Amino acid sequence: MKVVGVVMKVKPTSLAGEMYLRRACETASRGVSTTAVRSAAATTTTGKDGDEKAKADAEAEEEDDATAIVDLQPVHYVPKAERGKKQVFKVDVNMGETRLERNARTCPTRELNFTPVTWGKHKSPYRKFRHMMNFFQSSPVQRLAFPDLFSVATIATGLTVWNELIVHKESMMSMSSAGFAGATTAIGLLAGFRLNASYGRYEECRIFWGDINNTIRDLACQTMMWMKDDDQRTRMLKLCKAFPMVLVFHLNGKGCHHNMKRKSTPAEPEPFEDRIHVEFQAELRDIYSDGKDEEDFVRLSDVKYAGGNTPLEVLTCMRETIAGSVGTVDSIYVRELDEQCQRLCAAFGASERVLRTPLPTGFTRHSSRLLFLWSNALPFALYPAMGPFGTLPLSVMTSYAILGIEDLGVQLEEPFDILPLRQYSDGMFDAINAIENNFTPYVIQDEDGITATTADTAAADVDATPTIDQLAARKAAAQTKLDVAA
Repeated sequence: MKVVGVVMKVKPTSLAGEMYLRRACETASRGVSTTAVRSAAATTTTGKDGDEKAKADAEAEEEDDATAIVDLQPVHYVPKAERGKKQVFKVDVNMGETRLERNARTCPTRELNFTPVTWGKHKSPYRKFRHMMNFFQSSPVQRLAFPDLFSVATIATGLTVWNELIVHKESMMSMSSAGFAGATTAIGLLAGFRLNASYGRYEECRIFWGDINNTIRDLACQTMMWMKDDDQRTRMLKLCKAFPMVLVFHLNGKGCHHNMKRKSTPAEPEPFEDRIHVEFQAELRDIYSDGKDEEDFVRLSDVKYAGGNTPLEVLTCMRETIAGSVGTVDSIYVRELDEQCQRLCAAFGASERVLRTPLPTGFTRHSSRLLFLWSNALPFALYPAMGPFGTLPLSVMTSYAILGIEDLGVQLEEPFDILPLRQYSDGMFDAINAIENNFTPYVIQDEDGITATTADTAAADVDATPTIDQLAARKAAAQTKLDVAA
């Protein structure tokens, strides 16, 4: 008997649920029987009820000849050990263009990292023909088709029927196109300003993640250079891997698992909070797969369950590790390591600022109202010039052009839902592994042929640093010599 997703049945809002989820996930990769997991869940309850529940579960398990295995493989996250067999991202390849698959009509376009091959296709002289062939599969068309363009088309059709079939020429409904032209110019400028403001936020967030990438690499290199203690060095490198991962979940509610549905489905009937916790813990377990530093694993999981700030907790763990290295690492290097943590904290805080502060919502609502009124009044201004046959198509196309600009601005306003954050996080993970595996300490050889690594030399410098008492004694001795000479 195989029990799939047992942990999903326990809501982490209770203490028992949290402990059950944590202990089950810790043992999932090793195939622990449900008896042990149920007992762990029962121990989190208090009093007689917990003991009776554990006993009843144990008796029920003994009656079953087969061993029930807890299978907590994530639904959306692909563990790094299985990535040679499974596809990491669900990719949509259409006419040579590669992007993340859109699971709904309202989803925005999400690109992956560009490569030289991708850039070649992006700049192709035939790109306009390719884009027109993909016109009806594009995100702006599908997002605007309903209700925006449908509303414009309905009004244009109703206006045509009214003017041509119901009333006489003297009673036709229309609007002066001369006065409407000025409003169209103002609306276009408003939509363009909206797009520019949103793109500034998008570019700013990409710069933040570039800073995080550079800082993580520098911190990993400095850790390998200066930290002599193996346990401290290993812990610091794991925290470097964990920081971008937990930041992805902090900035994106789904952890950039865009195909995950917030509403429960027959395939995934569990609450969204339970499912996202399983995905988070599976990714964290991928970092702490060697069984060491379990305290950090449990600590970060608990903070996530409590709705806390997991990136800040990772930074706290980093600084605890740096503080613990004082005495084995030179004070200059300790300060350098702390400065890297400060850079991470600054980029993290700037990302939170963008996430929590949209463009002024009054401006967004005002723009939305004006665009709605303008697009639905457009058929009345076009009818005198275009007649019954040209009003409908021209109204829809003109509305698509202006409303599409505004819709792109709305999408770019929240960059963390569009940027390939998961690729950035995976890239940092691979970079840290490469630094850890390929780093070779520089060997120093003195006149006597004795060799030492740079870390040993740094530790020796720490040992050679005089204490305050020694400095005071030296100062007193120097003053005595001056007095004697005088």
